[in-house]
Amino acid sequence: MIEIFRIETDKIYLSWSGPIVSTIYSELEIPPPPGHLVISLSRPGAIFEEGTWRNEVPPEIARDPSISIGPRIYEETTYTIYLRSKNKDKVELRHRDPRILKGIIHADDGRVVHGSINFKGQVGRSIFFVFLGGKQELEFEIEIFPSKLDYTTDYEALIADVQDVITSLVLEYLQATFKFGLNIPSQKPSKLVWVTLLRHIIGDLERGLRYIEQHPYRGLVRDWIMTKAHYVHRFDHTIKKAIMCGKGAGPLLKAFNGISIRSKLPEQRPIHALDTPEHRWFSIQLERIRRELANIHAEEKLKSRSNKEDEILKEIELFKDRIALLQKIEPIAKASGFPPAGFASLTLQTAPGYREAYRACLILLMGLRVEGGPVRLSIKDISLLYEYWCYLSIVRLIANLTGVHIPVERLIKIEHDTLRVRLKRGYETRIPFTIKNSRRIEVIYNPTFTGDGVVFPQQPDIVLKLHDYDWPAIHLIVDAKYRIDYSAEYKNQFGSPGPPQDAINVLHRYRDAILDISSSEGPRSDRFKRSIVEGVALFPYQDRKDCFQNSRLWISLERIGIGAIPFLPNETRYLEKWIKSVLQRGGWKTAEQSIPHISYQQLRNWREAAKEIVLVGVLRPQNPEQHLEWICREKVYYMPLSKWQKRQFFTRWVAIYTPTSIREPGAVTHIASVLKIEVVKRKDIYTPWLPTRDPDEQQVLYWLEEVKILENVIENRGINGHGIRFSQNRWTSRLGLERAKELRQLFLETEPEWRLFEELQIIGMDFNLRPGQPRLRSEEDPIGRAWFVIKDLYVQYRGSAGFLIRHKNRIYKDEYHSSVSSTINRLIELNGAK
Repeated sequence: MIEIFRIETDKIYLSWSGPIVSTIYSELEIPPPPGHLVISLSRPGAIFEEGTWRNEVPPEIARDPSISIGPRIYEETTYTIYLRSKNKDKVELRHRDPRILKGIIHADDGRVVHGSINFKGQVGRSIFFVFLGGKQELEFEIEIFPSKLDYTTDYEALIADVQDVITSLVLEYLQATFKFGLNIPSQKPSKLVWVTLLRHIIGDLERGLRYIEQHPYRGLVRDWIMTKAHYVHRFDHTIKKAIMCGKGAGPLLKAFNGISIRSKLPEQRPIHALDTPEHRWFSIQLERIRRELANIHAEEKLKSRSNKEDEILKEIELFKDRIALLQKIEPIAKASGFPPAGFASLTLQTAPGYREAYRACLILLMGLRVEGGPVRLSIKDISLLYEYWCYLSIVRLIANLTGVHIPVERLIKIEHDTLRVRLKRGYETRIPFTIKNSRRIEVIYNPTFTGDGVVFPQQPDIVLKLHDYDWPAIHLIVDAKYRIDYSAEYKNQFGSPGPPQDAINVLHRYRDAILDISSSEGPRSDRFKRSIVEGVALFPYQDRKDCFQNSRLWISLERIGIGAIPFLPNETRYLEKWIKSVLQRGGWKTAEQSIPHISYQQLRNWREAAKEIVLVGVLRPQNPEQHLEWICREKVYYMPLSKWQKRQFFTRWVAIYTPTSIREPGAVTHIASVLKIEVVKRKDIYTPWLPTRDPDEQQVLYWLEEVKILENVIENRGINGHGIRFSQNRWTSRLGLERAKELRQLFLETEPEWRLFEELQIIGMDFNLRPGQPRLRSEEDPIGRAWFVIKDLYVQYRGSAGFLIRHKNRIYKDEYHSSVSSTINRLIELNGAK
């Protein structure tokens, strides 16, 4: 703990102390920006004593209270303050935010104030007031710096990026909300729409500025004033020079040493003024609005005139006059110049009158800033700003990767002519995206998981919820952690700075604590399933040396599904890579990476289903309705014995194809499990119809359980809606029967074939399916029989040999690839080469 600065006058003594803070500047090995400390005496006759001093400035000016450069104060840091009265009057420390002073206590009958001050995540300038005996003695202004971001680059980029995201969203929303019967095809509203918007909110602008006229906020500026010689506060070199040069006003007075001085001397003192950054901001905006009206008026005047257009011109002229009157309001007229760069003000977003006028100006100018305004995004501290930015950036990133527009109505809404972002800590916000092949992803802010699947409610910052066809929904947790550990011990362990270890442990907790209820009965393993696949902690860090890819935080994300990713406006590559990989995964791959996951049960069931052979039987072309009724009543099905088809004796299920003569289109409509299999002569099977072939021909007779109608029939429709000829029995697996949505997909019998099918659909590659020769599959080495036809390429699963890629004309050698991913990559290469 070191002393940071002291303020001592003839009546009070104040000391501010704090720890040495490890910041991003030491990590980057660059000098930090200068701090800020401005001290203003309020009591007439008050003087600074020799004890006044500040750290982190050259010793030559450390005791000069008139300079504004000072020590740096950091957020999330606890400081100690000691304030003492030199007489019997009670001393008091005040601040506009009472939470800042909650650690302050009074002692010695109010003559001493001491305690701790922590700004938490707040950054920017902050003013303290010192009162003595109920009257203001002085005020001092300090600047709070972020400790985890570069104040001049990363922090400003964070603010600008949130502004950019929200601006683009609001522009799109305003086009839909403020159309007023006009069509707005472009991203920029038309001029007359802008005038219509002005018509709706100029009243708010006028009311706000008129209130400011009556209740303005004033600022302190230093100015030269003539002060009676015996009231001069500080006898510095400026006063000495004025005396030596005979400057001043009034009659000459004789000093005690015989020197003649004027009765009034020029002294630089802080005075209250209306020329504040807030009033300058309004002055600039009003001038821009008036110029825009002048431009619109000039453009409209050049057009052919009609009575309606004359009325528009009159209305524009009226608006110009009303804006001109607002520019003459004293606080606005007194303001000159531009506000400081990166200007932000709590007065604009919270003070009565200021917030209404500010909101109206921003809606008109379509320039939204995160500090407040029509998008009521309440930023109280930098950690919340970082959390909001992470969510908005993820939404924008997914929109860019999927090519799907952001549903802005889910994020922006209007309340009493006020635009509001639906982001608030503790309240849930969902942004859904529908992507290829009916897959959906939801980006959820502040979801709450409750119910029987959790002991205590769990509320992560952001959740990505993926809805994949035929698979249970899965969740990926994203926690925005505005905390970072730069310690040497941490970097040695993980290979990079990163979030504190407890932030990573929270992700493990989420994965274990959040459960989905899959069944109401049975043991725990049947009733509850984990649905959290991966968890990521985002933290504010820029990988300038490209070393993070080798850190444990990044490697563990792929290895165990838990890790961390640096994320800033200038560092988005790692998160983009991770989200892209998430979007490109099929259900099979996701299930394999789950530890464990609710999809694992489905994976295991379908792997078992792939082993069960299904006969898809056809009906007699003569009177098929009678044949179907007989099968359902007698619970039997028969087919001629084939010496070449061993599958006949290993069939577990019989499905029935209903032809177009019964329903349109034809479809696999019925299913029954096989009880037993017999080989009998055709004459031994009693049917209402006579045998059309040899009565002594051997038949395979399947005794069935109850014949049921399929819940989801498999229709005979293919590319462009055209079906395929289905006049003889076919074979598939229970996996193919359960997953197929159209008849040609029945040819996919094995798990690897379905995985390839999913991956091809996800990347949008066009293909067709053709059946191969049915054969008895080995459980140890199952081989597929479907051919994937992709232009002039044929792909077939060959069991332990992998996937065969064959060229149509056989001009190239056959290729074998061991995995779905390598097969996909090769197909992309071959198609790209063509």
